[in-house]
Amino acid sequence: MCGIAGIVGRADQALINAMTEALAHRGPDDSGTLMLEHDQVALGHRRLSIIDRSPAGHQPMTSASGRFTLVYNGELYNYRELRQELEQSGHAFRSRSDTEVLLTAYEAWGSACLQRFTGMFAFAIWDHREKKLFAARDQLGVKPFYYTLTGQRLAFASELKALLPLPGLQREVDLDALHSILLFLWIPDPKTIFRNIFKLAAGHFLEYCDGRLKIDRYWEIPTAHPDSRPESYYVEGLRERLQQAVQRQMVSEVPVGAFLSGGLDSSAIVALARSRSNADFSTYTIKFSAQDSRMEAMPDDARYARIIARQFETDHHEIEIAPNLVELLPKILWHLDEPIADPAAINTYLIAQAAKASGTTVLLNGMGGDEIFAGYRNRRIPQWLRSATVEGLVRYAPVAFAQRGWRLARWAKRFVKSASFDPINSFIGIYSYYDDEEFRELLAPAFHVPREDTYALRRHFDYFAQVPELEYLNQMCFVDSKLFLPGLNLMYSDKATMAAGVEGRPPLVDHQVVEFAFSIPAKYKIHGWQAKYILKKAMAPLLPPEVIYRPKAAFGAPLRAWVKHGLGRLIDDLLSEERIRRRGYLNPAYVRQIIAEDRAGRQDNAHRIWALLTLELWFEIFVDGVRG
Repeated sequence: MCGIAGIVGRADQALINAMTEALAHRGPDDSGTLMLEHDQVALGHRRLSIIDRSPAGHQPMTSASGRFTLVYNGELYNYRELRQELEQSGHAFRSRSDTEVLLTAYEAWGSACLQRFTGMFAFAIWDHREKKLFAARDQLGVKPFYYTLTGQRLAFASELKALLPLPGLQREVDLDALHSILLFLWIPDPKTIFRNIFKLAAGHFLEYCDGRLKIDRYWEIPTAHPDSRPESYYVEGLRERLQQAVQRQMVSEVPVGAFLSGGLDSSAIVALARSRSNADFSTYTIKFSAQDSRMEAMPDDARYARIIARQFETDHHEIEIAPNLVELLPKILWHLDEPIADPAAINTYLIAQAAKASGTTVLLNGMGGDEIFAGYRNRRIPQWLRSATVEGLVRYAPVAFAQRGWRLARWAKRFVKSASFDPINSFIGIYSYYDDEEFRELLAPAFHVPREDTYALRRHFDYFAQVPELEYLNQMCFVDSKLFLPGLNLMYSDKATMAAGVEGRPPLVDHQVVEFAFSIPAKYKIHGWQAKYILKKAMAPLLPPEVIYRPKAAFGAPLRAWVKHGLGRLIDDLLSEERIRRRGYLNPAYVRQIIAEDRAGRQDNAHRIWALLTLELWFEIFVDGVRG
């Protein structure tokens, strides 16, 4: 895993140096740039060495013919098979790297090479003969790719911050993206927080030649209506594909370990990794102080993680954290690039930091299990819970649940607000942190837009409309896999691990696993009250029942404790009425009302406050330039 950057048009050495240096944390092992004065093209690369760590894997890498030059971030898990096929066709290799295999594959097959790749990748190739840039992002969007087109110059990078040195680039906030952050805490592709910077969507490639930009799709989640086969067919087929995906992702010349929360997804990854290998294998679990955990009613993940670690004989590490959030939050936001308000990014960073310190450079994780196999709570709520009686019981949930913690209450209140809607609006509403009236109150009048007209909601409706033939549950999985997975979970996972110099690998979003998962009928994903039913059945021979059937637990953080005990002064400073009024986007009185209601115990607004604080900190770092 690495960092890449490039400029086509009006390039210069100082500029590509600055862009590449902004990605130094992504590649501590090596760096390189290439400046083509005649073409006004520059390419930059930072390297984290995983496969063929010798100088032969140095980038930018030029093909033996001299026609193509590549910068590449990621891993091709099937590079050995591709290399053998290319060698049989007469191609010779100078290294053992997957980088050279990717470059040679493009030279041999052109853009059709993407159909043969199994891995995670974002790369760009300059064609010296045709004066054309070709770039692509992996099927599910594990690796990021940002770009901007201003005048006759295209620039790209692995992270948004690497584009900011570009002369003339305006740091103008995109209002669609701002609305998305407030409503959902993340921004759906292809937009970013800045108006003139975009993300290349997962499963897409771009070509840039003679000032013209073309973007096209090369892969899509299969949407044919699943065939009805016996349950055993799907159980055995899924287990086989998961085993293959994990084994592919174990390929490395540096130590490989895994995140282990003790939940189904991460436990499955550990079980599959250990089932075919006796090599040393480290696992990492995060835990919070007893006081913080009690306040948030957080599950005891560490207990379940210990069960798995003992069964599979891993070198297990428990990391108890009590972070200095005043110092850590600005650092995390700098790495995230955008005001993403999911505290799981902090967990991920701290685990990756501990893994790196103990000698582990590659961490497998369970990202994608909920999106692909219907694991989120709102997928399995029966209709009778959408009654006025239940809504009334939950309305005062923060007070009623105070002794048990706030996580259940926080989720339940959002659920009852959306549960009476039609299925699609209910699905979207459960993710939203403000209803229509609250959203109108939150925004300053000049920036108000009806909630149903916001970019984020439009993107959700657009993707639902693309797959009318799917069962409703698989429609939800499709939309989650297209928006939520690359827009939030894979994005923060990549940046938080790379901030620590660690490569994260998510076997559950191997595109062959995903293709098979979308051939599974909905009745095998949720069976009665059992979410992820088919995944649980597939893992039953390997995992203990107490882990398979433990209550669903999010990879979260004790937000209520953090907001109450660790961030009070910072909240009052950055979210003061004067500060909010000066920024101009929000209604200062309503922001202070959110804070006051939380502190009085009338509402649990911890996540809203965290998101608003994150947003203002982001402005200070990336717009005002006073932090970071």
